[in-house]
Amino acid sequence: MSAADEWAIHERASHVVFATDGNLGTVQYYNKLNNFERVVEYAESIAAELCVARYFGLDFDISASQGKRNADVGKGIEVKWTAYVGGNLIISPADRESDVAVLVVGKSPEYFIAGWLPVSFAKRKRFKNPRQDTWWVDQGNLNPIENLSRSEYAATAI
Repeated sequence: MSAADEWAIHERASHVVFATDGNLGTVQYYNKLNNFERVVEYAESIAAELCVARYFGLDFDISASQGKRNADVGKGIEVKWTAYVGGNLIISPADRESDVAVLVVGKSPEYFIAGWLPVSFAKRKRFKNPRQDTWWVDQGNLNPIENLSRSEYAATAI
């Protein structure tokens, strides 16, 4: 991630968070963040999406918010980000079951793609978080990112 990427993404995130008064639509916040923290979180998530798009050689427009109606990247990739290198892939009820979720970990400027899993598989009972309406998949249950382009999901995801 270049410094120019960081500045452009930060500017976009600031605009979105403050233009929406800190309400980013269907996102359910389990951690209470102030608007400054939301800008950082949103910027990091945009940067994670950019990393996945670049990995697959896909075009990506940081100013286009996909929401939950469309894939974050490609035809069907839902990008999930966490700052924690050992963090989990966290799926919400709003995530489309037809998508493939890709977990990106780290903080700008260094991100790592931890792996992927079909959202429909991630929403299984064994991954359900008993304390909130989400599914938590540890990295040991993810497929290596190199395998996505050769998988049966490639045609509908990438």
